[in-house]
Amino acid sequence: MAENIQNERLKTYLEAEKKTLLSQEYQDGTKRNRRASLNQINDGINALLATGATNDTTGKTNQGRSRRVILRD
Repeated sequence: MAENIQNERLKTYLEAEKKTLLSQEYQDGTKRNRRASLNQINDGINALLATGATNDTTGKTNQGRSRRVILRD
């Protein structure tokens, strides 16, 4: 159960990372939307990966090597 929660959190962090990479800030008239810092999101992802969370829908842990690519401006 706890593993499923960690996997869901990881999935949410990865979605937030995608959205942040697409646009950091949006303003429409008086409304303003600013996303979280990409560094904070990456820290959260790395912390979850360190605890064994996976982004695999079957719930299996990745026994092989994995690489994480972080795009920066």
